[in-house]
Amino acid sequence: MLLRSLRRLAVATVAIAATVLAGATAAPAANALPSVGQVVDDVLTATGEPGPHRIEGQYFSSPGVPAAAEQARPSVLVGPSTPLIVGPSVCTTTAAGHDAAGNAVAVTAGHCGVAGDEVRSADDPEGTVIGTFQRSGAVDNGIILLNDNAQVTNSYNAAVLSSVGGPLPGEGSQVCKTGIATGTTCGPLVLTTDSGFAMHVCSSHGDSGAPVYAGGRLVGLLSGGFAGVPSCRTPLQGPVHSPVMAVTWDAVAAEMDAAGGVGAGFRMA
Repeated sequence: MLLRSLRRLAVATVAIAATVLAGATAAPAANALPSVGQVVDDVLTATGEPGPHRIEGQYFSSPGVPAAAEQARPSVLVGPSTPLIVGPSVCTTTAAGHDAAGNAVAVTAGHCGVAGDEVRSADDPEGTVIGTFQRSGAVDNGIILLNDNAQVTNSYNAAVLSSVGGPLPGEGSQVCKTGIATGTTCGPLVLTTDSGFAMHVCSSHGDSGAPVYAGGRLVGLLSGGFAGVPSCRTPLQGPVHSPVMAVTWDAVAAEMDAAGGVGAGFRMA
């Protein structure tokens, strides 16, 4: 199966290169030359991943704006997998709800922002500010204080969560994530640590913070990949991509409770 995937990738790469070179050899007008991205899009359309590709350089079909978000306007719906613009970065929401003080709060990856960054939803056509990044926690969790115009939910696109935390599934068990770059992908949990786990799930830039779930239970926050191993950018790679690391939800909740302030006593919507 792996050999077949590699062969498919090699054939597709040669086809892309041949198309670009043929265009250059024919020397048409410069503005008529297809970009590499356009050629890749054509190939992906033929292989069932036509887009939209909402993160530059990523060629999986990104999730669109769910009907529930359209219906919530002028409020901005925020829940597990909502794409966020945090300062200059694009990331994904892990979960949204309220803390013990009654604040509306969203959680994402800690490396997505710095204290004071304005936060917007990438699914909001108005681009209105919906909150402020408060801080990065010790386990790469990021806490966002939401404004009154944000409406929190426990479901967003394919991520429908009914509970949080608890024991991780056993190694080899399937877990899934939903992120703005690569959509919903699933794979085996391959390694566990005290506060995190690795899984062979397709993910890339923009998916940071994505909810990791087993069934309807939130078990983790997607944190990052492994240096020196290619991330998942196109379905033409097949299974040839880096595993990714996640922080357990229990570790995230414990950090927020210990730190106090915004986010402490978090309860999902």
